[in-house]
Amino acid sequence: MSSIDQIWKTRLEAHLKEVQSYTKYMFNDHLIFVLVFLGAGGALSYQEWLKTMPDDFPVLAILTAVFALIITASSVRTLLKEPDLVFLLPLEENMAGYFQKALVYSFFSQLYVFLIAALVLSPMLFRAESLTGTDFLIICIQILLVKGWNLMLNFRISFYTEPSAKIYDLIVRLAINALTIFFLLSKAYIYVFILYGVMAVLYIYFQKATRAKGVKWEKLIDLELEKKQSFYRIANLFTDVPKLRKKAKRRKYLDGLLAFVKYKQESMYSYLYTRAFFRSNDYLGIFLRLTIIGGIVLYIIPTNQFSVLAIAILVLYLTGIQMIGLYKHYDMLALPDLYPVQPQFKKAKFLKLLFIMIVSQHVILTLIALISGNIIPALILFAAGFIFAYGFVYLYVKSRLVKMDASVF
Repeated sequence: MSSIDQIWKTRLEAHLKEVQSYTKYMFNDHLIFVLVFLGAGGALSYQEWLKTMPDDFPVLAILTAVFALIITASSVRTLLKEPDLVFLLPLEENMAGYFQKALVYSFFSQLYVFLIAALVLSPMLFRAESLTGTDFLIICIQILLVKGWNLMLNFRISFYTEPSAKIYDLIVRLAINALTIFFLLSKAYIYVFILYGVMAVLYIYFQKATRAKGVKWEKLIDLELEKKQSFYRIANLFTDVPKLRKKAKRRKYLDGLLAFVKYKQESMYSYLYTRAFFRSNDYLGIFLRLTIIGGIVLYIIPTNQFSVLAIAILVLYLTGIQMIGLYKHYDMLALPDLYPVQPQFKKAKFLKLLFIMIVSQHVILTLIALISGNIIPALILFAAGFIFAYGFVYLYVKSRLVKMDASVF
């Protein structure tokens, strides 16, 4: 048993050391400055909006949805590795303590997401409901207990190999989480205790049902690798990550957009970067997710001139900063070096594509701001967005690419 405990301790120390080594590059001076600036501006705008918040604003629905999604997304970090399939499989009966430590670590390491959401949304709740700080603290503690239940049940569901099990698990847990949080915020404690009983019954049932099932090592290892790769993709935006595994997906329906790339020798990098953007789950997914989230925020939440500008510029900045990794997408391949194309075209074509991406996103967000009725803020955003896109791409990103190229040599 002591050897199993030592394995967990060693892996946790190595994992924390790795995370710390990358976060020092991620939270650099530029990012901290932008976050502080936008955070301060957003806080002032949020404070002013709270003074004029409509009485019929769906505060409970918003808090319920946000908190329910956060705790439903809870998952266990096992820190398992591919060789464990061979070396730890014979010790499966002695691994209970290992997985218990994994559950505890997962709970505390994911607390910050809920705490930030609770801190940001609490003024809205106090404005709409007659709650004291003590009341909200008790509610948060109970929500965290529900989060613990989610982690334990999610681990039990991992014993099933059927794809439908994961889908039903998400639907059931999301429904129970949403109902529990809504009744907690509404002070309907009778229904809350009923749901607590349902949670206990579900966990006891799946605990007994999975007792005879073995640990699905392949599944747990794949899930852990996915989580590591997600972190590596974020870290890769700021520094090189050798362990990052790139994935590509054929999207034939986007081939028509490649027709806009001129068939010329100097357009080789334009074609390669555009193709990589369309085929990579990382870059296209980031672009679409941030555009959708930014559009929803601009459309639903009542905003003024400053907040519309701050939200849109933040989305453009986050998109642009995460696209910089595309510049080095082909650095580990020898094929681009075989083309008779001057090296300076690589930087120029990448900057052009990045500018087109940010401007395209900017136009979409401006149109959404117009549709939502923010006409004056949208006009201000229309002009400011182009200025930001040009300055960000051809001043900040261009200087950063020079440093990236210099670091290679």
